Amino acid sequence: MGLFRKLRKILSIIFESESEQKGDDFERYVVDLFNERSFSIVQWTTDMARKHNRFVESDCGPDLVLRHRRTNEIFCVECKFRSKLYKGQLQWSTPKQLGRYRTFANDNLIPFFVVIGLGGKARKPKRMFCIPLEEAKYPALSPELCEKFERNPKKNFSWKKEMLK
Repeated sequence: MGLFRKLRKILSIIFESESEQKGDDFERYVVDLFNERSFSIVQWTTDMARKHNRFVESDCGPDLVLRHRRTNEIFCVECKFRSKLYKGQLQWSTPKQLGRYRTFANDNLIPFFVVIGLGGKARKPKRMFCIPLEEAKYPALSPELCEKFERNPKKNFSWKKEMLK
C-alpha cells in the first residue's frame, strides 16, 4: 500500500508541474496578443506560492493588470487554458477563486475579464473566449455562454468602451 501512495504522489507532482507549464505558456500567449503600442502591463502576477510554502496575497489577484495607452483605462485579465470540456462544461475556476476575483474587481473598481483557451496547445489554442467576469457567474460555464464571447485566438486584443475584444 505504501508503494501505491508514493507512486500516486509522484504522478500528481508530474501532472501538476505539466499543468502549471500549460498555464504559464497560455499566459505568455495571451500577453503576446496585447500590442505594446496599445497596451502596457501594469502588473503581472508571479505566482510566488509555487516557489515557497507561504501564502502570498498578491497571487490571489488576476494574472494581468493592463492599461490601454490611448485612454489610460486600466483593466485586468485572468488567463485559463483547458484542454477540453469537463462533463459538458468549461470548468475555469474554483468557487473560492471566483470569489477572490470578484472581490478584486469590486475593491479596485476596474473591469475584469477571463480569457480562456480551449483545445489545441497552450501556445496555440483552437478556441478562445474573452468573458467579462460579471458574465462568468459560476466556476463551470456552459458552452453556449462561452460562445457569446468567442474570439479569434490569433487576433490581437483591442479595447473599446471598457470592453476587451
